[in-house]
Amino acid sequence: MNDEQRAIEAVLNFLNDDTKKFLLVRGYDEDAKLRVVLSCLNKTFERGIIRTSSMSEISFLINRAFKKNHLPTTIKSTSTYDLGRMTVVINSYATSTKNNPTGNDNCFTVFFPVQTVLNNPKRYKIFLEDLAHTNSRKVILITTNEWSIDEWDIEKQVDEVYFYSIEEDNPQVMKNLRNNGVI
Repeated sequence: MNDEQRAIEAVLNFLNDDTKKFLLVRGYDEDAKLRVVLSCLNKTFERGIIRTSSMSEISFLINRAFKKNHLPTTIKSTSTYDLGRMTVVINSYATSTKNNPTGNDNCFTVFFPVQTVLNNPKRYKIFLEDLAHTNSRKVILITTNEWSIDEWDIEKQVDEVYFYSIEEDNPQVMKNLRNNGVI
């Protein structure tokens, strides 16, 4: 079993576990994490919410992860988008708006990327309140720039943490990170 297969198995196990609501997906390959999480959600849900800290980049990040243009270049928080067989709403958790969707038992919420709030105590407190008000059946947080995160309190706030290893699937990335002193 390769790294991607292990990640798929872990995410699907989480999605099928009715006792768990919050999953934090860590690891060094943001494309691989995003692709696996969204692909697994696509097998389980028809509707979802993607909450991001960067509305201007989320389309690029998702399209790059799949190496396909699933989303238009410009994303509006007032529109819905087809992503695989799912219909998703995309909005910012970094800006305050009255219309932030909280979800329900028939949908998921993905927070990606989350590293920008983890090292900022004021933003982190607001982020935790946002998580507490999320009513989706499953909530998945995905990190990026893993090496820049100093504070990992978020691990205490979730039901499960999965570290997506890429030692086998993408050893060059790991070699580059080690050679550059990042890890």
